Amino acid sequence: MAWGRDIGRERVKSLLAALERQATEASQLADRAQRDMGDDRFASFLDFRRKVEEIRALFTLTEEHLQGVDESRLTDLRAEFERMDLLLTRMLARTMRNYFSSMREDQVLPIGARELFEPELRSIDQTRARLLSPRYADRVAPEILDDLDATAELIRKTIARAPSLPDFSDSPSPPKPTRRLRTLGRPIRK
Repeated sequence: MAWGRDIGRERVKSLLAALERQATEASQLADRAQRDMGDDRFASFLDFRRKVEEIRALFTLTEEHLQGVDESRLTDLRAEFERMDLLLTRMLARTMRNYFSSMREDQVLPIGARELFEPELRSIDQTRARLLSPRYADRVAPEILDDLDATAELIRKTIARAPSLPDFSDSPSPPKPTRRLRTLGRPIRK
């Protein structure tokens, strides 16, 4: 049965390598988003956010694999996973803080910017809660928590001035069908 454990170990190693690759790509996308923000373009921020979501999914998958394999055989990989988790969290927190702090007060925000940035606030709250859990509490640098707090405040300020998507749901009644709809089933005669 040692063969099955080796497969689990190799799977975790491959997931950790994938995390490193994804982190490199996220760093490049963060740089691009930073450059594009000066031109009032936010599409690259969406690309960065998608990459961050992929990283979070990989972290969850890696963590599940670590829990599914014998703990004594994976202590080194678990330590590597936690080190990488803290490193990536620090990088993402600093990147987000730099992104939002470089946003000008008079910068034109697109319609729907509020909905674009609100998930970031929830993500920061979840990350903060995870870092304050007993597993990480003694190893988290205070700068990471400061970056998260500052970023959350910057996002709140941005959300306060950002336009939201129009809400068309307040119409008093649904629109009535036009008369043409009744005649759609009739054959057309010449």
